[in-house]
Amino acid sequence: MRVLLLHASRFTYRVVEEAIDRPPDPPSSGEFENCLVALVTVEVGDGDVEVSRAASDMVSQASRLGVRCIVVYPYAHLSPDLATPDVAYKVLTSLESVLRSSWDGLIHRAPFGWYKAFEISCPGHPLAELSRSFRGGHVLLYKGLPLEDAQARGLIEGWLMQRNPWGRETLELVERLGLNGVDGRAALWELERLVVGELGLRVRVSVERPDSIYGLQGVSSLARLCSRSPGVSVLLTWGDIGESMAVADRDPLELLGRLGVRISDTVKVTLGDEELNVGVRGYSIVYKARRGGAVPLLVALQDRYCLGPLASIAYSILDSGLREADEGRTPVIHYRLAPVQVAVIPVGDAHMEYARIIASRLEELGARVVVLGEGGVGARVRDAGRRWIPLVVVVGDREAETKTVTLRRRWEPGRQEVVTLEELVEEVKRLNTSKL
Repeated sequence: MRVLLLHASRFTYRVVEEAIDRPPDPPSSGEFENCLVALVTVEVGDGDVEVSRAASDMVSQASRLGVRCIVVYPYAHLSPDLATPDVAYKVLTSLESVLRSSWDGLIHRAPFGWYKAFEISCPGHPLAELSRSFRGGHVLLYKGLPLEDAQARGLIEGWLMQRNPWGRETLELVERLGLNGVDGRAALWELERLVVGELGLRVRVSVERPDSIYGLQGVSSLARLCSRSPGVSVLLTWGDIGESMAVADRDPLELLGRLGVRISDTVKVTLGDEELNVGVRGYSIVYKARRGGAVPLLVALQDRYCLGPLASIAYSILDSGLREADEGRTPVIHYRLAPVQVAVIPVGDAHMEYARIIASRLEELGARVVVLGEGGVGARVRDAGRRWIPLVVVVGDREAETKTVTLRRRWEPGRQEVVTLEELVEEVKRLNTSKL
């Protein structure tokens, strides 16, 4: 559970429209003065332990502030690991019940399952804004101290503690490339196929979902999962596409680099009683995201290496590409990992039929193709560039008459050439089976 606590001199909200089908709460509005507003995100795995800890913390904070009102406000924007709506609703109602039984002030829970407009005014003192994270289970230690205490004493860098490492630009890129869509799922399948093939994995095993995948909590959770693996040459999987880890008997760090992760932006974190008490010994390779935050990608124990989660690798590849762009280079994603691999751009409506023929030929080979037909040609070429599409094919009168295409390869910026349709088909065939 993630909670943002705000001391509000004034807070108002009103329901705008449904956010889910058949919200369990009726629509309502509210207006409060001098209150503690708790923006609450319910995560996968949250239960009674997290509810108890969060309620106790809210009551303590309200007492410190001297307020007599706590507003529990559902807010699904503080974590990427969201619980399902039905589970989130049960946790929030449980939190409301525990607060009512443990505190005699006013408790108000905003309706769940609705988009709401709100206004807030904060007085701006040191206790006016506090971020909290509640997780049950064991307490992680760093040099013998709880993680929060170790950070407060300056023994551990703050970025290693962050649970959501992805900045706005990275998340916008994920959306722009369609990594969360159908083509993105195909790209994650391709990433899994590459990893399975490169490491020679033979067995797929279903396991319990890790408690965390980001920050030092993620390092601990993934290290424990790795230590419980039933051997090597195994793919551990716990849910949807990309939610998996490879377990091998050889170091896959070099493979991470070939996949497109900038190894220069990783940090080695030691696992063990004297450093991070996670119950196992070894180390983790942690990617430091462009805007801060720890993304564990590799855990090395005495007899095995664990690579993943694969979705974290995919996000890190994109984040690494943004770093390349920061340094003035054209970011490139490996052809086989691109959500959309080929963009076909007809110059005019008269060339659409030829463009569709090309797209059909390439789709028969298994390529992920999009035909961009709206707007000016230059704008469509730029759009393909913004989506990091590896191959851009432009066709006009000359190409349609001669059965050729004008081809741009993203990894050769500033260059284009005219090739025959059959030459394009052969190139896509080669790329479909290309090595990393």
